[in-house]
Amino acid sequence: MEILYLIIAFLGIVVLSYFRLKWPKIKGELGEKGVEFYLSFLDKDRYTVLNDLIYRNDNCSTQIDHVVVSRRGVFVIETKNYKGRIYGSAGKDYWTHVIGWNKYTLYNPMFQNENHIRFLIRKFPYLRRYRDSIHSIVVFLNAEQLKLSGDCDSVVRLCRLNYYITSFRRDVLTDEECSQIIGMLSDEQWDDPDAHRKHRQNVRAAINDYERKLSERICPRCGGQLVSRKGRYGTFLGCSNYPNCKYTH
Repeated sequence: MEILYLIIAFLGIVVLSYFRLKWPKIKGELGEKGVEFYLSFLDKDRYTVLNDLIYRNDNCSTQIDHVVVSRRGVFVIETKNYKGRIYGSAGKDYWTHVIGWNKYTLYNPMFQNENHIRFLIRKFPYLRRYRDSIHSIVVFLNAEQLKLSGDCDSVVRLCRLNYYITSFRRDVLTDEECSQIIGMLSDEQWDDPDAHRKHRQNVRAAINDYERKLSERICPRCGGQLVSRKGRYGTFLGCSNYPNCKYTH
């Protein structure tokens, strides 16, 4: 009987360790499914929802959580599943994520999603003519508080996501244009059953390359040199190509 208890305890530890290891991935997928479910309540005659899009991007890849296509525009949605409080500014590279007394840094999700939009326009030149009709949305699922400054109207909680999308009332695309955009976005996805795993590998490689550049004092944005500067809040690293490149760390 004691051996049985030991086996059960060992299996429990293994399962718990595996769950902790996979929790960030599981958390992200649950968040995306929550947004997918919420978007399903949009009028299906007016809005087409595309979820979890992965595209090849040169030697790496790009994942876009959700895209909503309608006569009122194209909405590119980035999902963030953070608890706690979020502090940020529309023009700052990094925001602050606070849980209890702990503070963490996250890359400005508005910039992240703008990069997604630029990628789509680069991959699908047809979209260039509709650039003003492509809207970026960042949705926070579980944040207790969003303390944002600047033009951050497109950063919303989940409960306001559909309201924000439907607040655009003017038709800017025809049904034919919507169908063409939907067809392009759907047909050009990365056709690989293992695309999600490979994409995660690409993300890890990109993070490692970013950290390597920082350690070598190379600007991750333009390739210039990072130099020490003094500001009102202390010393920081800034790009030597300023003002053409305004990267700081």
